[in-house]
Amino acid sequence: MAACIAGAHAIRAQEAQAAAPADPGCAVVAPAAVRQGDPVFVSLAVRSGQSLPALPVELSIRYPDGSESPRAPAHRVPRRTDRVPGEPVPGAGPSARPSSPRAAWMALVGVPTDAPVGTATVVAYSAGVELATVDMDLRKRTWNKETLVLNAALTRIRAQPDPRKDEQAEHYNAVLLTVDPGAVYLDGGFSAPLSGNRRTAFFGDQRTYKYSSGTSAYSVHAGIDYGYPTGTPVSAPGRGKVVMAEERITTGLTVIVEHLPGVYTIYMHLSRMDVLPGQIVERGQSLGAVGSTGLSTGPHLHWELRVLGVACDPEALLGIDKMPDFRTMMPAIEGR
Repeated sequence: MAACIAGAHAIRAQEAQAAAPADPGCAVVAPAAVRQGDPVFVSLAVRSGQSLPALPVELSIRYPDGSESPRAPAHRVPRRTDRVPGEPVPGAGPSARPSSPRAAWMALVGVPTDAPVGTATVVAYSAGVELATVDMDLRKRTWNKETLVLNAALTRIRAQPDPRKDEQAEHYNAVLLTVDPGAVYLDGGFSAPLSGNRRTAFFGDQRTYKYSSGTSAYSVHAGIDYGYPTGTPVSAPGRGKVVMAEERITTGLTVIVEHLPGVYTIYMHLSRMDVLPGQIVERGQSLGAVGSTGLSTGPHLHWELRVLGVACDPEALLGIDKMPDFRTMMPAIEGR
């Protein structure tokens, strides 16, 4: 990585040049293609023999229009010491071929639902200096449209000014925008938060609210709604820390779990909560039960994923294969 750092400083010194020579010592690893609304695991990889920087690494996405996502603090991926049976052992000596880069730093970055499509660039930084980049194809996604008709009570909840709602919203946003570089809890891909997949609303739905007053409002649905009877168990999809468990006017009984730096899942409209703030939960552990509290037209779970404040599709992380370098992540989680 010493070569990576030196190359980065060379880039800074030669900003007038159209391009800097590629540094064979490090590389950004990202999917070849992603969609609007996707959460994306990206990493900075280094070749065997290269040293890692002492400075924190950040990863971001530069969109086709030149705008850039918030820079996500990457967490270290420890060197794997065990080997899969039958896996080739790297050669050594002057005639050996160079080893492929291994993931050294990893982060989750969120793509907004309205991100510009085309060729995007994943960028790795250290101390604000660009280390390496890689391009990926950012593809358009089609969103559903739906109209919700609210009665007078639900219209008041959503549209009537209330200082308590403002206070709750300020606290809620402050929680979701908190980025703790040490908050590395997740040890695999997500499992479903409840048994079954009966969806009554989808991520990214273009919603029109029809108020009882005759007026209307528009919003983008930031999560997925699962319609199940009140009392249906809701479980944590992955290991994390509970950072909120409280009743709110609009979202009812609400639980927020922190999984990675700046990465949170949210559970709304619960009928009960089984956890407390500060509690570490494991995958599959009970968080509460489906309900219809707050602004709700019937019993359901609203499940949401926020990545550095950006709403992303939580189902995109379902499955153990959705976390790269899973085998190397396991020992990284609090010494386990």
